[in-house]
Amino acid sequence: MALSSSLLTFLPQSDGYLPYFLLFLSTFAVIHTAVCYTSPPEVSMKQFSGPERPPPNALLAHVYGVKNVYTALIRGYAAYHMSNPQLYSLGMASFAGVIFLNGTELLVYRTARPKESAPTLIMSGSALLWMALQRQYYTGL
Repeated sequence: MALSSSLLTFLPQSDGYLPYFLLFLSTFAVIHTAVCYTSPPEVSMKQFSGPERPPPNALLAHVYGVKNVYTALIRGYAAYHMSNPQLYSLGMASFAGVIFLNGTELLVYRTARPKESAPTLIMSGSALLWMALQRQYYTGL
């Protein structure tokens, strides 16, 4: 019992489920960063398998991994500081950026396919909408 209660102290202390969702997505981004650096590019860049995709290579996988690191950091900080309007806005911007990235890769550049883009677009879109709807509750603005 003591171990579980001590682990709970590491979770965000804000009310509601949104901070946990942000922490979950942040953790997912860290895991995908590890995949980008340790797996072959064909595996780590599977999301970009559309008809116009460039050949998978380590540099592209590493750049994508770095993008995941900074989005994980932004979302992680936002999860622990939900009342900070600047961090909250930055968290929202990270999701808008992911929607823009995946949307343009899918619709404009055709380097991604709907099957691989859908989970990212759904999760990011849901998070952005949830954060927009809860902004006043968490930040008071």
